[in-house]
Amino acid sequence: MQAEKKIKKGCLVRLNVKKCFTKTMGGGRDYPLTNYLNDERGTVESHRPVTSEETEAWYDSDASKGMDSAGESKLPPQSSYVLLERDRVYQVLRARCQVRLGWGNPTGGMVKILCTEKGEETYVKRGLVEVI
Repeated sequence: MQAEKKIKKGCLVRLNVKKCFTKTMGGGRDYPLTNYLNDERGTVESHRPVTSEETEAWYDSDASKGMDSAGESKLPPQSSYVLLERDRVYQVLRARCQVRLGWGNPTGGMVKILCTEKGEETYVKRGLVEVI
């Protein structure tokens, strides 16, 4: 039995099919990670903090105007999601990190990766990726 390679800065990773997708899609899960749409199209949602430019654009948009359903002023989004694809290769920028993706406490156990096709940086749980 081969020892599992450790995730290190600079190495290349991909989504771990066994941990991310259902058995009907070739993985090892009984139920989808988030939803059946992502499972069927072979994607996993990851997140990244929004930039200050994105926050400014949100304040200038119509989405920021008015009140929410509780009658309070609307708050800007703190993170944006990025779809990771099943057969795509990603480069590790930080192997072990925690990141604040919302209004609460930082989430630990993450890895910061760079999409080699889109050039976009994002964070995903370490257990969902494997070293190539």
